[in-house]
This record gives sequence, C-alpha cells and structure tokens, in this order.
Amino acid sequence: MDVAIAMVSAAVILPPALVISFEFRLSKGKPQSLEKAAGEWMKSAQELEQAANDLRSLAAGIPQLAWNMKDRQDYENKVEQFCEMAEALKTYLQAVSIALTVLAYALLAYAVFAMGMAVYIDVLFVLAVAALASVVGAPSYAGIVAAAGTGLTITHVATGILAAASAIAAAAMFGGAGLTALSQEGNGVDAGGAFKEALVNGSAGSAANLLQNAANAGLSWVNRSDGNTINRGLPGGGSAGGRGFPISEIDLDADRSIDETWTYGGGAKVNTPAGETEVAGNVKKNDEGWAGGEFGVNQKVSDPTGNFNGTLGGKVTWDENEDLGGGFKTGVGHNGSGSKAEYEGAWNNDGNYSDKYNVNSPVFNREGSFVKQQDETPPWDK
Repeated sequence: MDVAIAMVSAAVILPPALVISFEFRLSKGKPQSLEKAAGEWMKSAQELEQAANDLRSLAAGIPQLAWNMKDRQDYENKVEQFCEMAEALKTYLQAVSIALTVLAYALLAYAVFAMGMAVYIDVLFVLAVAALASVVGAPSYAGIVAAAGTGLTITHVATGILAAASAIAAAAMFGGAGLTALSQEGNGVDAGGAFKEALVNGSAGSAANLLQNAANAGLSWVNRSDGNTINRGLPGGGSAGGRGFPISEIDLDADRSIDETWTYGGGAKVNTPAGETEVAGNVKKNDEGWAGGEFGVNQKVSDPTGNFNGTLGGKVTWDENEDLGGGFKTGVGHNGSGSKAEYEGAWNNDGNYSDKYNVNSPVFNREGSFVKQQDETPPWDK
C-alpha cells in the first residue's frame, strides 16, 4: 500500500489522483496481523470446545455405584450448564474468527487493487505531463483528467466494499457478544451485566480511537500529495498539491487491564529530513494512583542511494515506585538482499542488563545474547 500511495500522490497534476491517495491512506491495514488474530480466536474456540468435552467425559466417567447421591444430579446439571455456555461462547469466537479472516482477505484484495490503480494513474500522469508540455495539449489533458476521474469512481466503490467488510467484522464482535450474553441469562449467569460493564469500560478506548481516527483522517487529507506541488502549471494557471504537514499519523489508546489498571497512551509519526521519527509514551493509573509508564523514540533512517536502511531508538520506563528502567535498539538492513542485523539492550528496574541480537541474510542467520544470563535466585533465598 505504501508504494501505491507514493505513486498516486506523485501524480499531483491530476486532481482526482490526490483524492484516490486520500482514500488509500484511510484504507491502510495489516492483513497479516488480522489473519493472525483470526487464528488466535479460532484456537480459543477449539480449546474451549475441548475443555467442555473433557469436563463432560470426566463427569460421565464416575461410576454410578461410586456416586449415586442426589448431589450427583446437581453436579451433572452444573456441568451441562457450563458446557452450554461454552458452546455459545465457542460459536461467538468462531464467528469473529471468520469475520476477521474475511476482513484480512478484503484488505489484501484492496492492496492488490490499489497497486493496479496506482499503475493506471501513473500512466495517466506520464500522458498528462506530455500533454501539458504540448502547445495544443489542453484538450488531451482534459480527457486524461476525466480518465483519472473514472479511476476515482472505481476507488470509491472499492473503498465502500472494504468499509462494508469492516462493518461486518465489527457487527460480529459487538452484536455476537450481546447475543452470547443474552443466551446466558437463561442459565442464571449475569453475562448481560458483565457485557454492559465491558461496554462502559470500553467506551474510553473507543473515544480515544474515534479521536485518533478523526485526526488521522485530517492528516491523510493534508498529506494526500506527499509534499508534491505544482504552482500555476495547470491549464488556466491552476495549482495543485501542498507541502503537507510534518506529522503523518497519531496514535491514542486507553485500555484497562484485568487488575483494573488503566493505561493512557499516545504517539505520533513525524517526517523529518533524516527520515520518519516515531514518538510514543503512556502512563498507568489504578485505584492507588499513578503506577508507572514509559516514553520512547524510534528513528528510521534511509540511505539516499536507496541501498540501505536503518533504525535507532530508545525508551525510558518507570514503575509505581518510580524506579527507572529502559533500553535501546539499533539495526541496519540492505534493501537489495533483504539482509538485516539488529541489536537490543535493556535495563530493568533493578539495574540488571540484558540484550539480544538477530542477524538474517541469505547465507547466514543467527540470534542470541552477549550477556551471560544470571541464575535465578531460589524462592527460599529471596
């Protein structure tokens, strides 16, 4: 998708191309991450089914003569209720898994479509440059812009299909959870109350995501031409494109853990002459007050020749006792061969240092650590 976005953004002399770039930016996703998540949901469904089957087998495996009192029937009824609950939850997990898989393939298909559309726009861009260079090229340029407009219409349809797939996945997760909770009310389980509490707790995260998406939509529109501009070079002395904004993306989060600790975080990606800089941090808060946090910076560096790339970053962490820790990472890669080498080091809040390295290349691969691991202190010596 990044390549397609760059290609379409470069066609700054075709106004429809910049709107296509905007829609591409809004539709970026990671199909591989969604597919992995779908697999985890399906794995959970299978494990839940196995647990229910094992419990049924355990209950049925107790000989009648060994336990024939009234409480056996009560126990078997409870086992059956649990198995029914597990069956309902398993169905929900499977539905979410399938929906996420569909969305992952929709994103993959959209990425393929985006590349095809980018090539189409790139060809029109070359033709438009030639038309504008001609003394009598204005009519040809108008026809080329119309062709780009057709590409924009097609992109509208494709983006709408992707949005529908996203809505289906959201409905499976939200609506399915509600139906599963309602199905448990008949078993005397207050799943509905738990579901409502989950919605309340999730509202903070949803609000953060909505604010994040609104801001990123605005940034995508401002940066739709990737800084490519043309001043008074269009027919009639028109201009197109813009310098954009240094911040390309922001990230906002609000999550609550199982121990009722809230994590509030934020970050931003900034385009600089040295490359993309990513800044992120978060703080934690529970009933007792502030419970730590972290702050980090990561810098991506590109070789002007396009042969090499690099990363450099570090972070500082602190816990509820204000004990400091942190770490750093650095890496270099060769674009042509796909080779890369990475090294990470970290200090925990006790001051102990650990590290790891990773080397990948067509002829040599290795990972490990230069720091000798200390033997763990036995519990009786702590």
